Amino acid sequence: MFPFDLATLFLLAGLLVGVVAGNAALYGDTLMLHIATPPKLVQTGFDGATAEQIFIAESAWIVLGESIVAAPTPRVSSRPTVIGALAAPLQLTQMVGALQEQFGYQRLVVNATVLAGAGDSLRMLIVVEQPGRIPEQIQLTRPDGDAPSLIRRGAALTMALVSPYRVAEANYLRGLDHDPDSLRLARETADRYLDRPWDPARASERAMLHNLLAMMALLDDDRPAAEASLALVALIPGVSSDALGVVALNQAFLAIADRRPKDAAALFALGQADASAIALPDFQRQVTLLGALVAWANGDMAMAEAAFRRAIAEQPGDDIPHTYLSHLLAARGDGPQALVERSNALARRPFAGPSSVLALSVFRVDPVAGGLRRR
Repeated sequence: MFPFDLATLFLLAGLLVGVVAGNAALYGDTLMLHIATPPKLVQTGFDGATAEQIFIAESAWIVLGESIVAAPTPRVSSRPTVIGALAAPLQLTQMVGALQEQFGYQRLVVNATVLAGAGDSLRMLIVVEQPGRIPEQIQLTRPDGDAPSLIRRGAALTMALVSPYRVAEANYLRGLDHDPDSLRLARETADRYLDRPWDPARASERAMLHNLLAMMALLDDDRPAAEASLALVALIPGVSSDALGVVALNQAFLAIADRRPKDAAALFALGQADASAIALPDFQRQVTLLGALVAWANGDMAMAEAAFRRAIAEQPGDDIPHTYLSHLLAARGDGPQALVERSNALARRPFAGPSSVLALSVFRVDPVAGGLRRR
């Protein structure tokens, strides 16, 4: 006699379905992606799978590393778990998606097609679906038929709908390595989002985009535009203390450059308090370094020297604290020690790349005479 009645079997089947769907929701893909490519590209070996891998790689690069603004990492598993792989044949895809939304996962659905145009030109149509938002369409063309570049651009525009700041930030950091096209893309991304309707949930992201535009204005030696961009943040309601702290610290740095030491001290105190919880790599050491510059600008060379030495102890591999300390010792008349610190600076390379949020990591300031110059 069969040991289970029908009710028990139905119960066990329901439990199995629940386990499969729950596991797939927790560990499954957060990016559902499909890209169709035209036959003429497939014949060259550039099929849909290749396009999807390029799209995924570009998306992952955009959200690589830590940032003030969190962004969901697109996850597409080429080797799903055994339980997760059962979701498709059991037709649980919609249930998995609903569970992911319930669990708070930012599940992104992207359907795209690449179309052949006249001559070598290619056109890409993308439909992007995000939880709680109306689906959006993207259209772009590539006259020269460069399919990989077209896919990478499509990925960037798609991710700009998810987290415009992270897209602008990634291009800004790439642009700092003498890549003007990336800086142009960073500006375009920031301007495009800031022209969109107000979204209260993205107040901090809007604030950080203004901060990023200020950094790029400084690269163009346009201090008034930089200060205006930073000032706009005060008009945005609901900005996080982290973002407000970053902006105040940058305003303190510019106040030093403008020879307004008292303003610099007040802004630094405000920014240091608001940004105290930021745990980005090397961020708090840069705050220590900025504090030294503020103290020096206000004539407290002893406090400035102590802070420079503290910054050196926190990160011995960075040349910038040694450089500033060398100038301070020379201004104080200690030529031999100034020469030692200058040698220390020349013997070191920056420990990390420039920060995307603090002007201090990209520019040097003269705490006495004012003014900025690129590091």
